Amino acid sequence: MRCSTIVLIYNEEENIEKQVREILNAYKECGIDGEILLVDDGSVDGSGSICDQLTETYPMVRTVHHTQNKGRSWAIETGFKNARGEVFIIMDGDCQYEPREIPSFLQKIGEGYDVVSGYRYDRTDTWIRRFISRVYNKVIVRGFLGLHIGDQNSGFKAFTKEVALGMGFDPEGYWGLHRFILPLAHLKGFSITEIDIKHYPRSGGKSYIKPHTVIFITLRDFIRFRKEHMRRYPKGVS
Repeated sequence: MRCSTIVLIYNEEENIEKQVREILNAYKECGIDGEILLVDDGSVDGSGSICDQLTETYPMVRTVHHTQNKGRSWAIETGFKNARGEVFIIMDGDCQYEPREIPSFLQKIGEGYDVVSGYRYDRTDTWIRRFISRVYNKVIVRGFLGLHIGDQNSGFKAFTKEVALGMGFDPEGYWGLHRFILPLAHLKGFSITEIDIKHYPRSGGKSYIKPHTVIFITLRDFIRFRKEHMRRYPKGVS
């Protein structure tokens, strides 16, 4: 199997079915041998039931449920552990990303990159979220961590199976290790590139990110990340 698209879901009952159909259409149009792995992170709306219905309807769709909301990083880890493809693609379940761009990620992986990250060149989020992200990418990611990318927190990324399972992505002790997933791969010596991607406004559901708390959460995790990873892999070699 070439590709596993891991869809991260928390209370996205308005978006899941559309997202799955569009990913399956992208697979079909481009002849991609792939699966969809829905990771339901303890949703309390109808998301879990919809995921199960889609799994029963489409042979290429599987679902893993968390019994409670554990957070995005844990959902990613669950996806990595359960995916079956050669390439793991993570995608938010909010329909803000374009599934027809999946082939572009696979193409870059085929060129030899270990990780491909989407760059939201025309991001549709609120100004405060765009501002916080811009400062984070400039000060933390490029300044302190030395990774020259523009959009670490994009929710659309691809990893080879070897990288996803071998870079040591362990959320234990963090409030959001996903915010350091590219720096982690970089410190372990894996090659990373970015591609421009579309970013759509939300058409349903709501975001649970709170800009007034994410700054402190990120700084707390950054301190831990420096202690655990930057001292261990200071030159980006595994």
